[in-house]
Amino acid sequence: MADEVLNGDPLLATEYPPKGEKEAIDKIIGLLKERLEKDYPPPKRTRRDAHPKQHGLVKAEFTVSDNIAPELKVGLFAKPETYKSWIRLSNLNGGGSPDISKDSRGLAIKLMGVPGTKLLEDELNATTQDFVFMSTDHFVTKDVAGFARLLKAVNGGKLKAILYFATHLKLFKLFTGINIQVSNLFQIPWGSTTPYLYGDRAVKYALIPKQKPTATIPTGDDISDNYLRERMVENLSKGDVYFDFCIQLQVDAKTMPIEDPRVIWDKNKSPFIKVATVKIMKQVFDTPAQQLYGDQLSFTPWHSLPEHRPLGGINRGRKAIYSTMSKFRHKRNNEVSKEPTTWKNFD
Repeated sequence: MADEVLNGDPLLATEYPPKGEKEAIDKIIGLLKERLEKDYPPPKRTRRDAHPKQHGLVKAEFTVSDNIAPELKVGLFAKPETYKSWIRLSNLNGGGSPDISKDSRGLAIKLMGVPGTKLLEDELNATTQDFVFMSTDHFVTKDVAGFARLLKAVNGGKLKAILYFATHLKLFKLFTGINIQVSNLFQIPWGSTTPYLYGDRAVKYALIPKQKPTATIPTGDDISDNYLRERMVENLSKGDVYFDFCIQLQVDAKTMPIEDPRVIWDKNKSPFIKVATVKIMKQVFDTPAQQLYGDQLSFTPWHSLPEHRPLGGINRGRKAIYSTMSKFRHKRNNEVSKEPTTWKNFD
């Protein structure tokens, strides 16, 4: 973490791109394309390289709090407002793995109707703002170079992956730590794992469920492979679901680094602060048309206002990787990806 300090003084919200980062990003893109071409030969529909198993795409409302401290009224959070949103929930791994398998889960939010010029050069006038979360509060590699090496090992097959983990025990511990069993996607906390700009400060995001964790991991021989989606269906048939959207301010660049998302920021040193409420309304979402639409949407943290620019090497890698792989996937499927402007009905 020494690279987070200049002349002995911590610099908050400061990035330190390492040498060879672009080459590592290009390598990752090549490996991902290679894997998709192998896993989805025509006429198979090409799915996402990560988080291909979609539990559901649901309508939600994102409401900025009206009691935010003046110094935190920045960008999207400058004034109280409610935004129509889509939320996609997923499993990281593909291959039709049952939900009982240990895995990393994903939650991505897409706000619509957000004014202002955005960051992506080919979508400057888009009116969306995305936030992406994982079912953990840390990432598995420090940078894209480390992720490229991990991906190469995993692409090489089970034996190569085992040998790689055997010689990278810290990585193995982090990797196993993010692969968990989940009882209910609406009853667990979600973390951004990577930092983001918040005006001139750096933050990490969290989604904290308002629902009490009453669900348990299913047991027995007749567990449904899709019980996470089935529990979502049951929950949203009965009523609304709520989350607190929170930020955690970086207050120490040495112990809360920008360039190493493996490090969990100390909640005692900087507690999470609520800045918005996410409401997933009571609804029916589990239809083939809505599932397909969710599969066609693209989510990236770079669908963003400049005030909330993604920070750190993993996020810098995401900019090119997410954009390139989305276009690659849509081209193979003969589809066009277009940012939504409001909710779409599937009646």
